[in-house]
Amino acid sequence: MGAAESRESKEPSQPPITSQPAGKTYDTFNYPATPENVSSLPGANGPKAIKQQPTSAGLLDGLKSISLEEFKEVHKKPCTREGFLTGIGAGFGVGGIRAILGGKFAADPTMLPLCALTVTAPVYTACNWAVVAFAFGSFAMHEYCQRKRKMEKAGIQRINAALNEKKVEQEKKREEQRKARRQAKEEADRQKESR
Repeated sequence: MGAAESRESKEPSQPPITSQPAGKTYDTFNYPATPENVSSLPGANGPKAIKQQPTSAGLLDGLKSISLEEFKEVHKKPCTREGFLTGIGAGFGVGGIRAILGGKFAADPTMLPLCALTVTAPVYTACNWAVVAFAFGSFAMHEYCQRKRKMEKAGIQRINAALNEKKVEQEKKREEQRKARRQAKEEADRQKESR
């Protein structure tokens, strides 16, 4: 008898099935009729409301939420391709210009004729400029593309609304024309019958 009681206590209890209208989707999920402690729900404010401290997510939690599949499909996101290509071009251009023109002139007297063309900048400085230009160019182009998409979407919605209004107006006009034709035909039929 003791073993049976311990087995019963270890088995999880099933939540009661609510009496919902038959044929509904939520009928199959076995939700309890009411939560055990209504005041502990988020947004509850009452005398029994439990104040819960928000949990802070750390760097590891954020890294765990990223999957490899997301990186494989990043190019399918809207505006990402344009942003990356613009960033690559900006980084290459700014980094190259910084490497060529942004350094000190070579002080080697044997290279005096080439002195105007040989400028040396530390490679890491040029790379830093290139990375910053890539990040800024990518971000700026992505935001510009997103804004342009929102504007296009709003324009399409305005066009669809105008087309729907025009369709309704045309339908009303056709209905009025049908009524007018019916009335004219009925009037003509009455005049024929009265003769």
